[in-house]
Amino acid sequence: MTQSNGPLHGFRVLDLSRVVSGPMAAVVLADQGADVIKVEAPGWGDGIRYLGANRNGLSAIFAMINRNKRSLAVNLKHPEGAALIRILAQTADVVLQNYRPGKIEKLGLGYDDLKSLNPELIYCSINGMGEVGPYADQKVYDYVIQGMTGATDAQAEQGAPPAMVRSIIYDKVTALTAAQSITAALLARERGAGGQHIRLSMLDTGLYFNWPDLMWNYSFLGENVEYAGDLADNYEVNQTADGAVVSHNLGADTSPYTTDQLIDILAQNDIPVGRANKRSEVSSDPQVMAGGMLEVSEHPRGGTMQQPKAPARFSKTPYALRHHSPEVGQHTVEILSELGLSIEDMQALAREGVIA
Repeated sequence: MTQSNGPLHGFRVLDLSRVVSGPMAAVVLADQGADVIKVEAPGWGDGIRYLGANRNGLSAIFAMINRNKRSLAVNLKHPEGAALIRILAQTADVVLQNYRPGKIEKLGLGYDDLKSLNPELIYCSINGMGEVGPYADQKVYDYVIQGMTGATDAQAEQGAPPAMVRSIIYDKVTALTAAQSITAALLARERGAGGQHIRLSMLDTGLYFNWPDLMWNYSFLGENVEYAGDLADNYEVNQTADGAVVSHNLGADTSPYTTDQLIDILAQNDIPVGRANKRSEVSSDPQVMAGGMLEVSEHPRGGTMQQPKAPARFSKTPYALRHHSPEVGQHTVEILSELGLSIEDMQALAREGVIA
């Protein structure tokens, strides 16, 4: 693995989150050089470890959104486990969690609990629906937010029923928003604002994400509004003799042309166009290859893998894959040793089921 001092080198993030929205936010920070400690339950770990395509028990989605992190296996429901996290939080710059409202406070690990120990702490809470309202306590996944924010309606065409977007876009955009918010709070702290609590919900983030285009017909209140079709109505997938392209709505039969011919014709006339790649073709697209965006590496469990590099390219503090996604508790001894615990202390905690 490569060593690199990314722009967040020297900051420590305590990642108490699970599944996607929190871990993906944390991997952005990890890819940018932060020391991210992923706290997982002993034994089972984060449930996302077992989702989707895998090899030798390694999930592809887990490997992507948990690289460049260290894993600490601690039972947060055990009083001594929660006490360890409170000690560790005193060494952290950021704590990130995505429990449902009120759950983390019951463990004594809420913002007020940790702020009293570390007033300079940036604490980020991600939830599904917000902290008030009739659905605040509801368990939420991406598809729920797709429905509530109108995305499923936008996917319907010509009177068809609502349809899902086949990607967990609201988990992911919440993650990116959380990562940006954390770095903004760190910047404010550097300027003297001190620590603070960041709250964001998937619902709020989804509304913000959808509003510029999907909701432009619902922005003006009152009369004298000139309504318009969706922005997406201006674009379409055009079939070619050997595939398809995405471009501005041509209004012409493009099937006699090959994909390469049509791309050349439209590009020569300064019309934005791109090949409608099958997912199996993305990694071999000549532009993707030219940009060197995909990185091939050898995962100790998963073998040869390809993943995208971090998309922001810093000229002085570049991205590096420092280490692959960890096994559950892979760094428990290392991290607790940094806190000053002895091997004997750790063995005693392990016997009690506090750590692993």
